[in-house]
Amino acid sequence: MTFLGFSSLLAWLQASNYLLLARDAAVYNGSAAACAVFAIVLLLCGLLNGLLGVEPRRGLLLGTALAAGACGIGYAAGGSDGVRLLFFCLQMGCGAVLVVSWGERLALFGYRALVPLACAAGLCSAAVLLACSLAGTAAMLPAVVALPACSGTCLFVTLEDSAAGAAEDVRNRTEHTSGSGFLTFEPIDPASLRQLPWMLVAVLCLCTFVASLFGGMATNPYLTNSGTVTSSMLALTAVELALMGTGSLRYFSAGRTGNAGDNGAGRGVEDPEGRPEGMGVHAARRGAGGGGGCARDPLPLMQLMAGLALILLVGGLLLFSMKLPGTMTTALGMVLGAKNCLVVLCWIVFAREIADARLPFIPCFALLVLASGALYVPYLGAWVNKSRGVGFEALTSTATAIIAFVAVLAILYMVARMRQMGAGQRALQEAAPSEPLSLEDIRKALRAHRLALMEPYGLTEREQQIVTMIVDGQTLGGIAEELFITERTVKFHSKNAYDKLGVHNKKELMQMFSER
Repeated sequence: MTFLGFSSLLAWLQASNYLLLARDAAVYNGSAAACAVFAIVLLLCGLLNGLLGVEPRRGLLLGTALAAGACGIGYAAGGSDGVRLLFFCLQMGCGAVLVVSWGERLALFGYRALVPLACAAGLCSAAVLLACSLAGTAAMLPAVVALPACSGTCLFVTLEDSAAGAAEDVRNRTEHTSGSGFLTFEPIDPASLRQLPWMLVAVLCLCTFVASLFGGMATNPYLTNSGTVTSSMLALTAVELALMGTGSLRYFSAGRTGNAGDNGAGRGVEDPEGRPEGMGVHAARRGAGGGGGCARDPLPLMQLMAGLALILLVGGLLLFSMKLPGTMTTALGMVLGAKNCLVVLCWIVFAREIADARLPFIPCFALLVLASGALYVPYLGAWVNKSRGVGFEALTSTATAIIAFVAVLAILYMVARMRQMGAGQRALQEAAPSEPLSLEDIRKALRAHRLALMEPYGLTEREQQIVTMIVDGQTLGGIAEELFITERTVKFHSKNAYDKLGVHNKKELMQMFSER
């Protein structure tokens, strides 16, 4: 259900960017309004959640899905350009709400499950876009009705299964945010901000922004008048997403081979509440300890995927700027294919890193989506093209400038990474030898070590607490009595924790901590 809903969302957004923007004069002429509506609603979602603690409830999501479908019907039946543009802008506003909610949903998955899921959804959306492109208006109009409604409905259904089990976590968040009165905003811990891989996030945001802007500026005439652009874009998108998905499966599987025979890691186990944490084992995060058999650090994989997308982007821009006859549409297809892959990476990295850093999810995710411009900047580019009359020479100059910009970003990223690695090595060398520890210090260090081992797997605070007590030898009944909760609640949290850690019973849990 998650795959179907997320695929529908991506297909809807891509169809709006590449087909409606290119083929409907009303959308093209009103691209500035569509861009503004999406950005404003996205910003409002972040502000309402950060300042007032407003959460996108299931009823709101269902209403948003139905409203998006109704707006699609209004767009399809609209007789004038103004009416079609009005319904399209309203649908874009609904899309902004669904984007934030889907980001929060994807944050429940670890890298091991999220990367293949997002890549497969990108492939599915590319297939839908190809079908709509070949079928023309006959398929496009039903798509703008069915895709957003399907996306929101699937999100509504998936949240229904996890609502009861997550009630305690909701109460904990409410208690945490309700101490400030009407305004629930609290200062963000700088330590949490430092946990984000800011260099990778900044490169993704900036490169996705410029790629989306260039694609929007080239909408007219290249994307409008040529099917070669769409076909080459979809082919390159499918190839690169397939490489990313299969590569991630091999990457994370290689990190679990040491334990595969012992604890069955890699076999997803569905919990009784239908929550998605059972889909694969969460990958280890940066700084996670581990000898043989521990899950692998996902950051190098994300860097490699981003590098592949940037190579495709620079190659397309370089081919475009060379002005070779017959290559312009193919070059633009390469740029748009790279942009699609960067958008998928933004979904993966933004959702997972914000959740791992324990930051306020909805405000931070909304801000990063705004910074990347992945879902609304093509409309801004189309407006620039329309208002400034961007010609061929201006486009080739823009391509050259973007190549230089990406090259500078890559150099700065490599320099920053080298400095970061050097600082880490110096810190290890300058670390003072530890003094003899008392028995109490050893107990505290052991507990801190267990918490550090669990942190990469995305466990909630309650799940970490229960796992620690299980490892200490307490029974489920004893844990329930000590924490003043029911034994069923203890079983629910322990089941989720087992799925996230990649174990299936208490024996495997004890073995996992004893080996590390």
